[in-house]
Amino acid sequence: MWRIFTFDMHERFPTIERLPYHLPNMQMVLFNDDDDLQEVATRSAISRTMLTEWFKTNQESEVARSLTFDQFPQQWVWN
Repeated sequence: MWRIFTFDMHERFPTIERLPYHLPNMQMVLFNDDDDLQEVATRSAISRTMLTEWFKTNQESEVARSLTFDQFPQQWVWN
């Protein structure tokens, strides 16, 4: 009956997205105990954070320039 009446199957409440702020090159880096630290330090994904990608998207997109950092996840998807 729940699906027939198209009720929501799940929800996130409250709908909060934690937005990471950091100083240049001071972002959090996650790794496992057995990872090679030299390889971890040279990963290209380390320099790509939500904040840095917000700045990059603002340079490239007129629509993104009209959004603040906290409005950004409502219009764009972070992969």
